[in-house]
Amino acid sequence: NLDIYYCMDDNQPIVLDHLGITIPMDQPYSGLTLWDTPSTEPEFSETENSSEGATLYIGSNGSFQEYHLDCEANASPDELIQGIADLTGWDLSLADSVSTGKGGMTVCFSSQSALFTGPPEVQKDEFHMYSAEQLVVTILDSIQATLQNYYIDPSLGDPSNLDIYYCMDDNQPIILDHLGITIPMDQPYSGLSF
Repeated sequence: NLDIYYCMDDNQPIVLDHLGITIPMDQPYSGLTLWDTPSTEPEFSETENSSEGATLYIGSNGSFQEYHLDCEANASPDELIQGIADLTGWDLSLADSVSTGKGGMTVCFSSQSALFTGPPEVQKDEFHMYSAEQLVVTILDSIQATLQNYYIDPSLGDPSNLDIYYCMDDNQPIILDHLGITIPMDQPYSGLSF
């Protein structure tokens, strides 16, 4: 068995204050549990920089609007994605809970999600999508930015170092025939352009 040890600059243990976690450098890494099952419904406000809750990033191609989500500390990825869905009105149904591994997180969408069905019939003005392409890019970019910025503190590391993978039901790549797009599930998501 090969033991893996982690440390940060100057051979110091990894301290993730925002998650309440310290990863000792003198013990082999044995995994982490970062979140609990959400116990309350989230609430939104447009205030920023609150010490509690999470920031949801809605947008695409590096241009995002930030929204505060009131939630428990150590929110799960599923809770953050549901927060985006509740805020925007988009169906972001998942086929399974977000999983960790491969150096990142895998988000597995249900075939009922807006990626496949399009925007809701009645859209919220602030989050109105004018095309299927715009909706797909905005959903994928928003989830990626939200998860990366929640789980990696920018003052401690580059959020883009957290790879986000996408798939659909039965662990299949996302195939959007109507757009001529396949999003591979074995490569980290790196954006889409049309």
